[in-house]
Amino acid sequence: MRLKAKHLTLLLGIGLASATATSALAQSSPEFEAWLKASKLGAHQGEENWDEIVAAAKKEGALTVYSSATTMTAAGEDFAKAYPEIKVQVFPLGSEKTIEKVLSEHQAGIFAVDVVYSGGTQQMVYDLLPNNNIVNYVPGYLKDRIDEKFREPLLTQNIEAFAITYNGEVNATPPIKNIWELTEPKWKGRFIMKAPIGSATTTTALAAFIERSDELDKAYEAYAGKKIELSEGVENAGYEFLHRVLANDVVIQSNSGKLAEASGKAGQKTPPITLAPMAYLTRNDTDGYVNVPAYDLVPSGIVTYPNFVAVGGQAPHPNAAKLFIAFMMGSKDLNKDAQLKAPFREGDAGKLLQGMGPFFRIGTFSPRNDVPMPPNGERWPTATKWQASPEFVRDNVAKLNDFWLSRAN
Repeated sequence: MRLKAKHLTLLLGIGLASATATSALAQSSPEFEAWLKASKLGAHQGEENWDEIVAAAKKEGALTVYSSATTMTAAGEDFAKAYPEIKVQVFPLGSEKTIEKVLSEHQAGIFAVDVVYSGGTQQMVYDLLPNNNIVNYVPGYLKDRIDEKFREPLLTQNIEAFAITYNGEVNATPPIKNIWELTEPKWKGRFIMKAPIGSATTTTALAAFIERSDELDKAYEAYAGKKIELSEGVENAGYEFLHRVLANDVVIQSNSGKLAEASGKAGQKTPPITLAPMAYLTRNDTDGYVNVPAYDLVPSGIVTYPNFVAVGGQAPHPNAAKLFIAFMMGSKDLNKDAQLKAPFREGDAGKLLQGMGPFFRIGTFSPRNDVPMPPNGERWPTATKWQASPEFVRDNVAKLNDFWLSRAN
């Protein structure tokens, strides 16, 4: 498998833009602090008067959102219906382009974005946040409904999952029991995923394999009946797994929808296995796919990552941004006993879920402790799930990408 040079250029470009943006924002610190105070954000948030926030948001009359998820378009449409006084613009840019656009605009002194949504942990938490490109905002009434780890340093809007997924029409039971089986000749050219290069969410997900390398080590011994022998230049079982997957001609797709189709399309004789967003399991109903997540895979078949939502630094419409973020987290009347029936963007369910409605599906879970499970999410609470810590992602994302680039060529 060979990666295109543009992916490396994009990765390097984001780093350069980040460094420049840091310098530019340091020079505009007084303006930023004045904006924080006027917007009642950060240390100035204090006790909130929600009626005043709503009135101020309507007076601002506009909202601009940069998002890594195309689903945000639907949430923006629902927000516009709830608050017709506010003109909404949503730009679904993907994970890397969302970060890149914020950085390039702020570098140029352009502060156009009100809300930033992305699953890129390293960029959001350790790049944009400390450099004032974004500001954390948690609506006061939600603080006792969300664990601190999902509120600080950035608010998690949802927890999303990737899953090792197989075709349930051809396979009545999972075709593999141990994740190391994906490195066997049987699956040569039949394992499909997105590359970490150009996808911050995939990078964050794969980081979990490296952080949990001890568990992959034990899983290999259970699989092969002997201790793992690391390839030259490979330091642990996590990297060894990626190395062997790459050597087994992993197929790379740039579009998550194509991943769902590849493993889930009915009528196949030898369907592949994919590492795909669990949210695409909804296409079993809409497109007739037959995807099944490998819940019981050893050591794990599910990796998760947080999607963060934040106010853009020096946003032109800060109150509209606050209102939208609260809308994205669901109504304060939502509770564990709520009876939510599809369609989730309409009727009583829509009123309770609000901007969470388009995301209320298997594979996308709210960090709130008072939200019911989405349809077919019954196994989620007990499933073995991996998630890389923010600190590990920060310290290892560049190393992981370098490893992938060097081994993929």
